[in-house]
Amino acid sequence: MRAAHLTGLVGAGGVGRSFLARMPKLLGTLGPVKASSFRVARRIVNTLGAGYAVSDYAALKSSTLICVDVPESTLVRVIAELAAHAPLEGSAVILCDSTRDSLWPNPLRAKGARVASLNAIPESNEQVFVAEGDPSAVDELRRLAALDKRKLIELEPASKALYFSGVHLATNLLLPYIAGSVESLRAAGLTRSQATQVAQTLGTRTLRDYGKAGRKAWNRDVAPALRRNVKEELDRIRGADPHLADLYARGVEQALAFFEPESITMKRISISKGGSR
Repeated sequence: MRAAHLTGLVGAGGVGRSFLARMPKLLGTLGPVKASSFRVARRIVNTLGAGYAVSDYAALKSSTLICVDVPESTLVRVIAELAAHAPLEGSAVILCDSTRDSLWPNPLRAKGARVASLNAIPESNEQVFVAEGDPSAVDELRRLAALDKRKLIELEPASKALYFSGVHLATNLLLPYIAGSVESLRAAGLTRSQATQVAQTLGTRTLRDYGKAGRKAWNRDVAPALRRNVKEELDRIRGADPHLADLYARGVEQALAFFEPESITMKRISISKGGSR
C-alpha cells in the first residue's frame, strides 16, 4: 500500500540544477530515486539531501507522485522504461522542465498513470510555474507549489506548444529586433549606451501599452509611414547594412500581416481584379 503523498523521482545527474532542488517541502516528501545507475541515483540523493537511491523502477510502486526530470534527448527511452517496469495505476507522473505536454507519453496513460507537466516560467526566479495535464495531478502540483510558497498557473491541456511560442516570441525571437533597433540607432549616430537606452525605453513603453490595451495598442496611423519607408528608404538602409534592411522589411511585413490582415487581403483582391497597385 502506498504511503500518503510519497514522491518518487526518475532523474539524471543534472537534477541538482533543477527547480526540484530548491523546493524544500517537495523534497521533504521524496522517497525512491531512480537514475541510469544506482551510483548516479545515490549521487542525486546526496545532492538533493533527500530520498533514497533505488536500482529498479518497481521500487517506485510506493509513490503516489513520480517526477521525471531527465534531458529531453533521453525522455522517450525513460518514459518507455518507466511504463514497462513500474506499477503506475493511479500514480501522478509529472514531466518536469520538458517541452513535451501531458498528451504525449501514451505508454504512461495506458498503464493507468495520471500525467501532467510542470515548468518554471523563465525570469520568475522559480516562483511562478505553469502546469497542464490531468486535473487531479495538476491539483496535487498546486498543493505542493503552495507549500513551497510558489504560484502555479494552469495551462489548457496539450497547450505547451503555444506556451513555448509565447516564451520564445518574447525572448529569443524578439532579440534580433532589439539588436536591429540598437544597431540602426548607432548607425544613425547614437552611442551604444544611448541607443540601448532608447531601445529599452521604447520597448518598455510598447509592452506597457500592450498590457493596457491589447491589440488596440497597435497604431494604425503608423502603417502608411511604414509602407512608405520600406518603399522609399529601404535602399538607403541597405546601403548601411543589408541585414538590417532585410530585418526591417520583414518586420514591417509581419506586423502589418498580424495587425492589419484585412488591408493585405484587400490589396491582393484589388491586384487580382486589375485594380491600382
